[in-house]
Amino acid sequence: MDCKRTPTGAVKVSVELGALTSVAKDPQVAVRVGPVVASLVNGVGGDPLLQLRLLHERRSLLFDLGDTGRMPLRSAHQVSDVFISHCHADHIGGFMWFLRSRIGHFPPCRLFGPPGLMQHITGMISGILWDRVEDRGPRFVIHEWHGDYLRRWKVTAGDPTPTPLEDRPTPGNVLYSEPEFQVRAALLDHGTPVMAYAWEPFGKLQVRKEQLEASGWRPGPWLHDLKMAVLRQCPDELISPNPSETWRAEDLARKLLIQAPGEKVVYGTDFSGSSDNIDKMLALARGAHTLFCEASFMVKDEDQARRTHHLTTMDCARIAEGAGVRQLVAFHFSHRYESKRHDVYRELGEFTDRQMIPD
Repeated sequence: MDCKRTPTGAVKVSVELGALTSVAKDPQVAVRVGPVVASLVNGVGGDPLLQLRLLHERRSLLFDLGDTGRMPLRSAHQVSDVFISHCHADHIGGFMWFLRSRIGHFPPCRLFGPPGLMQHITGMISGILWDRVEDRGPRFVIHEWHGDYLRRWKVTAGDPTPTPLEDRPTPGNVLYSEPEFQVRAALLDHGTPVMAYAWEPFGKLQVRKEQLEASGWRPGPWLHDLKMAVLRQCPDELISPNPSETWRAEDLARKLLIQAPGEKVVYGTDFSGSSDNIDKMLALARGAHTLFCEASFMVKDEDQARRTHHLTTMDCARIAEGAGVRQLVAFHFSHRYESKRHDVYRELGEFTDRQMIPD
């Protein structure tokens, strides 16, 4: 099936029926954003689980780990990173399936989350008897975000002693970075610390041909070396456009390269509509292509939203509008609206025309 969108839309959202092993009733919702497909595995009403598939790498990132009944086994094998918002059951309950699926000779999977993640993950791992796993125990590198740095441990199922790793700074709230993209976070309040995430591609580096010609340089492998130095953030790497000239990568890039902005995907759920939370989400989501954001309660149930530290439809729309996102996929609706979903979308439509509506 397709999705409807109110007038400003241009990108199509598809929905696909999930496997019968999942308790989720909603169809999956998938959005293509450049080189990735972002899928709400359990739809807008099931456990939060966003799969970000990197199409050219046979690789996935996961944002939260709710009910995994719809996830094929091969997906678990292709996951390199998991970004947990917090450790309530509907956000991390799928870890046991993920743990079992990673038995074998797979590279370590990186797990990111708020303080306390280490205890929760090792608690689940230690609840299993690993006497027959031999050298096939699932391996993880756990990252807890403590504001301006990550605390890290290496954990192997069957080994009772985690290995502490060196802390890593998180300048600009960037938790993870590689040449193609980075993941930035915001720490929010849900009565417990909760993390929202932005997947931020760096965009395509393009050569300014007029500058290349004016300098008398011929295209060659050195241009690829220059681009990789920029993506790896190695400003002092030396690049030689010809045998008689050598430049610092940063100086040469400033002269020759321009970078088109990438289209980012933002994921945020389970936080209150406090001014501090809203301000942090506005900053994280500004200019995003797609924002996946909870809209748990209708405005008439605002008291319940405030009591449980969730957003209303108005709060959700306020973030989408204020951040100027291209499209909003609202999700994590309260089960009280399961038979009144059209009412939720109608109310959202009163506050924003950016929402995508599964048909």
